[in-house]
Amino acid sequence: MLFVYVMLGSQPFFITGIENVEAAQQNAFGALLTFVATFIISLFFIWKNSGAEIEYDVSGSDKNRLNIDLKRDYGAVQTDSY
Repeated sequence: MLFVYVMLGSQPFFITGIENVEAAQQNAFGALLTFVATFIISLFFIWKNSGAEIEYDVSGSDKNRLNIDLKRDYGAVQTDSY
Protein backbone atom coordinates (compact mmCIF):
# COMPACT_ATOMS: atom_id res chain seq x y z
CA MET A 1 0.00 0.00 0.00
CA LEU A 2 2.85 2.34 0.79
CA PHE A 3 4.58 1.25 -2.40
CA VAL A 4 1.45 1.93 -4.46
CA TYR A 5 1.03 5.32 -2.79
CA VAL A 6 4.63 6.31 -3.53
CA MET A 7 4.46 5.00 -7.11
CA LEU A 8 1.25 6.92 -7.78
CA GLY A 9 2.84 10.06 -6.41
CA SER A 10 6.17 9.85 -8.19
CA GLN A 11 5.72 7.68 -11.31
CA PRO A 12 2.03 7.04 -12.06
CA PHE A 13 2.75 6.14 -15.69
CA PHE A 14 4.11 2.75 -14.57
CA ILE A 15 0.68 1.72 -13.23
CA THR A 16 -1.66 1.22 -16.15
CA GLY A 17 -5.42 1.44 -16.20
CA ILE A 18 -5.79 4.31 -13.73
CA GLU A 19 -7.81 7.23 -15.04
CA ASN A 20 -7.70 9.49 -11.97
CA VAL A 21 -4.29 9.34 -10.32
CA GLU A 22 -5.18 11.62 -7.42
CA ALA A 23 -8.21 9.52 -6.42
CA ALA A 24 -6.14 6.34 -6.68
CA GLN A 25 -3.44 7.88 -4.50
CA GLN A 26 -6.02 8.89 -1.88
CA ASN A 27 -7.48 5.36 -1.92
CA ALA A 28 -4.02 3.83 -1.48
CA PHE A 29 -3.34 6.15 1.46
CA GLY A 30 -6.68 5.21 3.04
CA ALA A 31 -5.87 1.52 2.63
CA LEU A 32 -2.48 2.13 4.24
CA LEU A 33 -4.06 3.86 7.25
CA THR A 34 -6.62 1.06 7.62
CA PHE A 35 -3.89 -1.57 7.57
CA VAL A 36 -1.75 0.29 10.11
CA ALA A 37 -4.70 0.82 12.46
CA THR A 38 -5.71 -2.85 12.24
CA PHE A 39 -2.13 -3.97 12.81
CA ILE A 40 -1.72 -1.75 15.89
CA ILE A 41 -5.03 -2.95 17.36
CA SER A 42 -4.00 -6.57 16.77
CA LEU A 43 -0.64 -6.02 18.47
CA PHE A 44 -2.39 -4.40 21.43
CA PHE A 45 -4.71 -7.36 21.96
CA ILE A 46 -1.86 -9.85 21.55
CA TRP A 47 0.12 -7.93 24.17
CA LYS A 48 -2.91 -7.67 26.46
CA ASN A 49 -3.61 -11.43 26.34
CA SER A 50 0.02 -12.55 26.52
CA GLY A 51 -0.06 -12.94 30.30
CA ALA A 52 -3.35 -14.82 30.42
CA GLU A 53 -3.23 -18.53 31.10
CA ILE A 54 -4.99 -20.97 28.83
CA GLU A 55 -7.91 -22.46 30.70
CA TYR A 56 -9.30 -25.86 29.83
CA ASP A 57 -12.47 -27.44 31.09
CA VAL A 58 -11.04 -30.10 33.39
CA SER A 59 -14.13 -31.35 35.12
CA GLY A 60 -12.68 -34.85 35.46
CA SER A 61 -10.40 -36.08 38.20
CA ASP A 62 -7.25 -36.03 36.09
CA LYS A 63 -6.05 -32.68 34.76
CA ASN A 64 -4.18 -34.17 31.83
CA ARG A 65 -5.06 -32.69 28.42
CA LEU A 66 -5.14 -36.16 26.83
CA ASN A 67 -7.64 -37.24 29.41
CA ILE A 68 -10.00 -34.46 28.33
CA ASP A 69 -9.98 -35.29 24.63
CA LEU A 70 -9.62 -39.04 24.69
CA LYS A 71 -11.42 -40.02 27.87
CA ARG A 72 -14.04 -42.27 26.29
CA ASP A 73 -12.60 -44.30 23.46
CA TYR A 74 -8.83 -43.99 23.45
CA GLY A 75 -7.36 -47.40 22.76
CA ALA A 76 -10.77 -49.04 22.62
CA VAL A 77 -10.72 -52.53 21.14
CA GLN A 78 -13.76 -54.43 19.98
CA THR A 79 -14.12 -57.60 22.00
CA ASP A 80 -16.91 -59.28 20.01
CA SER A 81 -15.00 -59.53 16.71
CA TYR A 82 -13.83 -63.12 17.23
